[in-house]
Amino acid sequence: MSVALTQDRLKRLVDSGMRGVCRPSERMSQLRKKADGIDDLRIRRLEQAFFGLADKTRLMILELLADEELCSCEIMAALELTEPTTSHHLGILERAGLVAPRREGKWVFYKLANPNVKALLTKGSAVVKEAA
Repeated sequence: MSVALTQDRLKRLVDSGMRGVCRPSERMSQLRKKADGIDDLRIRRLEQAFFGLADKTRLMILELLADEELCSCEIMAALELTEPTTSHHLGILERAGLVAPRREGKWVFYKLANPNVKALLTKGSAVVKEAA
């Protein structure tokens, strides 16, 4: 959308009185200042975490890990996944900071990276139920 069109829409919104009494240029300045104050690193971390959550298989892996640490082979067996598929999903979850690996000899065990991940799943389920 062009800047002129955006400014025109903002002017119409402000002129409607729905945003109080201010000039469109003031409102634009307020909004730009607010956007500039958003922490880019925090947003990138959230983006990565939500990418990790945006897949049925990865959500199922997190649900399995919510109660206990599991070996990757246990995750494979539970979800009937191949080794490459399991590794792919676990890698995404690890890069997203949602799971933490622990190597014991040839075995790799996974657990939730921190207890807030379990709380996130619970809260997420509550949000989805309320929206339905």
